[in-house]
Amino acid sequence: MKINTVSTFPRIIKEATKYGIVSNAVKNKLININHFSLINDLSQGDRIDDEQYGIEPGMVLSYEKSYKLFKRIKTLNPNTKFIFTSPKGTKLTNDLAISLSSEKNITIVCGRYEGYDQRIIDEYCDLEVSIGDYVLTGGELAACVLIDSVARMIKGVVGNENSVTSDSLMESMLKGPVYTRPKIYRGKKVPNILLSGNHANIKKHLRKTSLVTTLKKREDLLENTKISLEESNQLKSIKKEIINKNIYIALVHYPIENIKGETIKTSLTNLDIQDIARSANTYGINKYFITHPVKEQRMLAEKVIQYWSNEKVRKNDNTKHSSIDKIILKNSLNSAIREIRAKHGVRPITIATDARMVHNMTSYSTLRDRILNIDKPVLIIFGTGWGLTKSTLESADYILKPVGGYYEYNHLSVRSAVAIILDRLLGCKF
Repeated sequence: MKINTVSTFPRIIKEATKYGIVSNAVKNKLININHFSLINDLSQGDRIDDEQYGIEPGMVLSYEKSYKLFKRIKTLNPNTKFIFTSPKGTKLTNDLAISLSSEKNITIVCGRYEGYDQRIIDEYCDLEVSIGDYVLTGGELAACVLIDSVARMIKGVVGNENSVTSDSLMESMLKGPVYTRPKIYRGKKVPNILLSGNHANIKKHLRKTSLVTTLKKREDLLENTKISLEESNQLKSIKKEIINKNIYIALVHYPIENIKGETIKTSLTNLDIQDIARSANTYGINKYFITHPVKEQRMLAEKVIQYWSNEKVRKNDNTKHSSIDKIILKNSLNSAIREIRAKHGVRPITIATDARMVHNMTSYSTLRDRILNIDKPVLIIFGTGWGLTKSTLESADYILKPVGGYYEYNHLSVRSAVAIILDRLLGCKF
């Protein structure tokens, strides 16, 4: 494989590739690295960058000054694939590194300052790649990462090819714990299974520790991992033990806004009672509070709950009707909060939901990280009608961004919204 680099400071890349497997790959002629400097062809006192048009600060690498170099590289390497390092690019992954390793010729272009004039990107860029959601002073370090990750995927670069196939992120999994001599040190032992000599059992053990490590550290990776039904059930069992079991939901019927923004009461519906209870049970919700200030409405809810309870007894406890046990009726949201506080000795973290965009909303990924691995109780609040009142939203600790598609119409039933939101926050990713 031939790798070209284009940069302002090629020495950074030259030094980094003098060591380890990349250096050996060059010596063994498995890869050939050529470095091109943006500043070599400049006249004395000339600059490769210039002020950008518009109002933003920062210098931009000149289209005019860099064009000749890009044209020369393309002439020397007609089939080269130009890869620009950029925070705007596709995130570098193991799969992308494997894909790029099959290329015969790539040219890695390193940015500086505010990057290249867009016209050079439009003309020459085949792919923009980012090594992470952060910004570096220049693209040289990103190029070093890209070269290393791609080179080790080329056959023969790494001495023991099994080391590559068993690495973290292969098959979308992280590697589990590893051990070496001595077997016992300071009272800490290497797992007996690794000393057993039974290769089949060791392989099974390594697979399990890899899956568990991925579950605990990067569950998102498991979405693309091929796992058996037995493994899936084992992982769910582990997750169930460590996940926050003190998450509650509340369906509020007052105070609620109507289409005019007026504060109103809404009526209970049979579907909201049972369907939301089923969602609550599916996602491990502790209790589902239905709040309504009108006694007759709560009595109506009790009759519906009694009906479904009788159905549960008449049929069996394993049917969908068992979810009805999750429901608690209250006359107000504050009453529900007081009950949670009395049970846990601390006020619950409150999360309001709304179909409208309002200020200071929080993303699902942020809240997922915050609520799953804490002991504090959490209450997720859902509104009926046209949504929770402004005062209810403002009194919450967090307001979730609304669910919905890319279209103007966004009038999901509260039952649908509850299911989607609970899945985003608490759903299984594998």
